[in-house]
Amino acid sequence: MLKKLFSINPGEGSPTLILFIHFFAYVAISVTGSAARDAYFLNMVDRKYLPLMYLAVAVVLTLVVAIYNRLSKNRDLTLIVTISSLVFALSLLAIQNHLEGWVIPFLYIWKDVIDAITIIQFWLLANEVFDPRQAKRLFGLLGAGGALAAIIVGSSIKQFVSIFGSENLLFITIGFLGIVILMANLIRPYRNVNKLQNQTRKNNEQKKSEKTFTPYLKSLAIIIGLAAITSRIVDYQFKIIAVAAFPLQDDLVNFFGQYYAVTGIATIVIQLFVTSKLLSRFGILVAILILPVFLMLGSFGFFITPILATVYISKFSDQVFKFTLHNSSIQLLWIPVKNTIKTRLKPIVEGSIRAGLEGLSGVLIFIAVTIFNIPIHYLSLSIVLIAIYWINKSFPLKKLYVDALQSAIEKRQLNFEELTLDIQDQTMVNTIETALNNADESQQIFALDIIKDIPLTPWKKSLNRLLDKGHVTVKKEILNISSNDDIIDDQRIINLIETDKDLTVDAIEIAGKRKLSNAVPVIIKYLEDPEIEKRIIAAAALNTIDPDSSNVAKKLLIDALQSTDEKLISVAINQLSFDNQILPDDTLIHYLNDSSFVIRNAALLVAETRRAPEFLPVIIHSLADSRSAIPARTALTAYNEQDVINILIQYAQDSNAQKSLVIGILRTLKKYPTQQSIDIILSKVNPITPLIQAEAVDTLMHIAREIPLKKEDIFITKGELINTARYAYEIIIALSQIEDSNENKLLRYFLQNEIRKLIPVIMKLGIMDKPETQIETYIQYVLNNESDKLPYVLEFFENIFSKEEREIVNSLIDTISIDEKCEIARKHFDQLTTDLNQFLGYYITSSQELKAALTLDYALRSNNQEILNNINWETLPENFVIKDIITRHALKQPGTLKTLPINQYLLDSKQLSMYSTLEKALILKSIDLFESIPSEELIRVAQIAHEEQFETDSLLFEEGDFGDSMYIVANGKVRVHKGERTIVELEKGACVGEMALLDQEPRSADVTVNADTTLLKITQDGFYELMSSNMEIMQGIVKLITSRLRKATN
Repeated sequence: MLKKLFSINPGEGSPTLILFIHFFAYVAISVTGSAARDAYFLNMVDRKYLPLMYLAVAVVLTLVVAIYNRLSKNRDLTLIVTISSLVFALSLLAIQNHLEGWVIPFLYIWKDVIDAITIIQFWLLANEVFDPRQAKRLFGLLGAGGALAAIIVGSSIKQFVSIFGSENLLFITIGFLGIVILMANLIRPYRNVNKLQNQTRKNNEQKKSEKTFTPYLKSLAIIIGLAAITSRIVDYQFKIIAVAAFPLQDDLVNFFGQYYAVTGIATIVIQLFVTSKLLSRFGILVAILILPVFLMLGSFGFFITPILATVYISKFSDQVFKFTLHNSSIQLLWIPVKNTIKTRLKPIVEGSIRAGLEGLSGVLIFIAVTIFNIPIHYLSLSIVLIAIYWINKSFPLKKLYVDALQSAIEKRQLNFEELTLDIQDQTMVNTIETALNNADESQQIFALDIIKDIPLTPWKKSLNRLLDKGHVTVKKEILNISSNDDIIDDQRIINLIETDKDLTVDAIEIAGKRKLSNAVPVIIKYLEDPEIEKRIIAAAALNTIDPDSSNVAKKLLIDALQSTDEKLISVAINQLSFDNQILPDDTLIHYLNDSSFVIRNAALLVAETRRAPEFLPVIIHSLADSRSAIPARTALTAYNEQDVINILIQYAQDSNAQKSLVIGILRTLKKYPTQQSIDIILSKVNPITPLIQAEAVDTLMHIAREIPLKKEDIFITKGELINTARYAYEIIIALSQIEDSNENKLLRYFLQNEIRKLIPVIMKLGIMDKPETQIETYIQYVLNNESDKLPYVLEFFENIFSKEEREIVNSLIDTISIDEKCEIARKHFDQLTTDLNQFLGYYITSSQELKAALTLDYALRSNNQEILNNINWETLPENFVIKDIITRHALKQPGTLKTLPINQYLLDSKQLSMYSTLEKALILKSIDLFESIPSEELIRVAQIAHEEQFETDSLLFEEGDFGDSMYIVANGKVRVHKGERTIVELEKGACVGEMALLDQEPRSADVTVNADTTLLKITQDGFYELMSSNMEIMQGIVKLITSRLRKATN
C-alpha cells in the first residue's frame, strides 16, 4: 500500500528505504550538531567572534572540499563514506572529551565541514542508485525523511538534555554517523558505481566556444548571492538574541531543538502542500518574491522591536522558505540553461560564489558590530535594503527566464529529467502551451515529449484541441502520453474508436488499458473487421477489460499466436504483455528464441515488462543478431544490474560462444561500466580475433571516458598495443611477399583491410590513459590518407608515447614504404613471423572462413605444398566458397589434388557458374558502390549476385520500368540510351541501375545489350536481407550516399 501511495516501483522499495534512513540520519547529524555547537560557542566564546566564524567556515570548507575531492577521486564511494564518517565520529568523540578553549571554535567550523561532506556523499549515492526519472518520483520522498528527522530529533533534544545534559549531545551526532556508515554499506548492491559521468572531459572543446555568464545567468547568480548574504545576517541576529534570552547552555540547546522541530514541520507541510500548487497557479515570480518579502517584514519588525519573537520570524522565513519555495524556484531557473554550461557554472555559483559571499558577510558584520559598535538590530536595515534590491532584480529575472525558456524549447535543450519533483511554474506552463499552439508540427511533438512524464493537467485544453485538429502524428502521441491520465476522458476515447479511423487502434488499446467496460459494445464490432491486426488488438482489449466475457476474443488471440505470419504473431505478443494465461512465460521464452527477428523483438518488449529472471539468458542471446540487439539491450535495463552483468560475463567467457554474441555482449557492457566489465573486456583485447578485439577496445574507450581506468588496466592495454602492432607488422611483411597480380588481388585486399582495421585499435589502445583525446578524428585522418593532417597526428603521438611505442605506432601509420615498415618491424620485435608460408599456414587453420578460403585459393594456385600440408581437413569449413575453390582447381589441375582428401568438398558441375565467387567479388570491388565494403562482406554480396546471359541487341529494361535490381557487366557491353540517342556505353566492371537497390523509382533510361554479354544481377530483396544483418555493408552504402550528396552539394 505504501509503495502504491508513494509511486515506488518493484525493485525500488529496499534502496528507497535505505536512502530514506540515510537522509534521516544526515539531517539528525545536522540538527544535533548545530544545536550543540551553537550553544557551546555562544556560551563559551566571546560572541563578537561569531561573524568571523562565518568567514572561517567559508575558507576552511572550500579547502577541505577541494582536498576531499582530490583524495576521493576514482575510489569506491561506499569506502569513502565509511572512512570519512569514521574520521568524523572519532574527531567528535575527541572534541566531546575536550569541550574547552580552541576546541569550541574548531567544532563550529568542523561541524559545517561534516555537514557539507556528508550531504555531498548522500546525493552522490542517491544518483548512483536512481536514474533521473526515478529521481523525479522518489527524491521528494527522501527529502521528507530529512523533514521528519528535524521534527522527531529536534523535539527529542529537550528530553535528552534533561536526562544526560547538553554537554553530551554530540554522542547523538556520533550515533547517527554510525547509521550513515551502515546505510552506505547496505546501499552498495543497488549502486551503478560508474553512472556519474565526467561530462567536463567530453565537452571541453564545446565549452570553449560557449558564452559563460549571460545576462540571465548573472541575474540568477545575484539572486543566489543575495539569499546567502541575508541568511548569514539573520543567522547572526537570531543566535545572539537567542543566547541573550537563554543564557543557560541546556536551555539554549532545548530552544534550538524546538526551533528545528517547528521549522521541520513547516518545511514538510509547505513542500508537500504549497510549493507545487503555488508555482503552478501564480508562477515563478511569486515564488521568488516570498522569501525576500518575509525577510524584509521580519527584519523591519526586529528593527522596530528587537526581541526574540521578531527575529524568530526572519529566521523561520529563511529556514523554511529557503529550503522549499526558494530552492524549487532556483531549480526551475536552472532548467533553461544548457547542460554543458550548467555542469560548469552551477557548482561555482551555488558553491564558491555563495560561500565567498557568506564569508564576506561575516567580515562585514564583525566590522560593523565590533569596530563601529552598531547595535545588532540596526543590521536589519541592511536586510531591508537587500530585500528591496532583491525584489527589484526578480522582475527582470522573470522576463529573462521566459526568454531563456522559449529559446531552450526552440533549440530543444529543455530537460525535465533534472527536476526531482513534478513542479511546473506558470511561466513554464505558458511557454510549453505556446509550443503546443505552434503551427510547426515538430514543435508540438517536442513539447509533448517534454511533458510526457509529468502531470498533464495544465495543458488539458490544448491537448484536447490538438486531438481535434492536430496532425495524425500529434494525435497519436497525445493518446500515447495520456493513456493512463484522465485529461482525455473515457467517453472521448470511446468516441474516437467509432469516429476517427486513424486513431481507432490507439483508442482501442487505451480503452483496454483503462478497462473501460462501456467501450465493450463498440470494441466488439471490430472482432469482425476486415483488417486482421485490428481484430487482434480489439480482442486483446476485450480480454483485458473482462477476461471471461468473450471466447471469440480469446480464440482470435490464440489463433494469431499459432499462425505462421510473423507480423500477426508479433502484434498478438505486443497486446498480451500482461496476460500470463494466453501468453505464459514458457511460451514467451519460445518466441524469444524464434528465428524471426520481428517476433523476437515483440517478445523482448514483453520480457522488459514482465522482468522474469528466467528471460535473461534468452534476452542476452538476442544480442547476437544486430536486428534484435537494440531492443534486447533496452529490455536488459529493466533487470537487476548485477544479475545482468553476471550473465553477460558468463556468456562472454564461454569459449564456444558465437563471435556475434560476444560482440553483442561487448557493445552492451558499455552500459555497465563496472570493474567486472572492464576485466572481461580486457580479456577480449586480443588480435587473434580482430572483430572481437575492435569491439572490446571501442567499449573500453567508452568506459574510460566515463571513469579513468586503473593503472594495472592501463598496463594491460599497453601490452596489447605492442601485441597488436606486432601482428599488424606481420601482415605487412606477408603482404610484401605476395605478388601484386590480378589473381592475388582479393587476398591483398583482405590483408590491407586487416591492417586498416588494426590501426584504429592500436591508436585507441595508446590513449587509454588519456581518453578525453578526440582519437576518432585522428583515426579518420590516418584512414583517409589526409597528408596535410597526418603530421599533426604523428606529432601528437610523439608527445604521449614512450620512445619504443612511438617508433612502432608512428612508423605503422606514416606514409613510408612497405620495405621501411618491414625493417622497423624486424628492429623492434624479436618473435616475429616473417615466413610467408608460416603466416598463411596460420591463416588456413583460422576459424574465420574467408581467411581460410583466400589462403586455400593462393596455396592451390601456387601449388604450395607447405601451406596445403598445414590444412586440417576435418575442421576446414564446408561452405560454398571453399567448395567452389576446390572444385574449380580440381577441374583445372586434377593431378595436383589427387593426394588430398577433397571428395567431400567437390561440387556437381551444375552447381558451378561461369564466374567463381572470388571472381565475382573482384568485379564488385571495382564498383564504387562496393568499393569501401570489406572483403568478408563482399564475398556475401558476391554469393547473391546471379549470372545472366544476354545476346546482342537484347533489351535489358526500358525507361519508366519498375526498378528492383542492379546489373554489373562481367563481360561484354551495354548501351544506355533514350530512344536512339546514346547516353553512354558501358563495359566490363561497370554497373547500371545501382540506385534501384536503394529506392524503387522507375528506370530513368533504356538499356540495351550491345554484344553477347554476361551480367551479374543483384535484386533489391536479396540485398536488403543481406544488408539488414551486416552492419558493414550498410555502413559502406551510407558512406557512398553521403559522398554523392557532398559532391552534389559542392
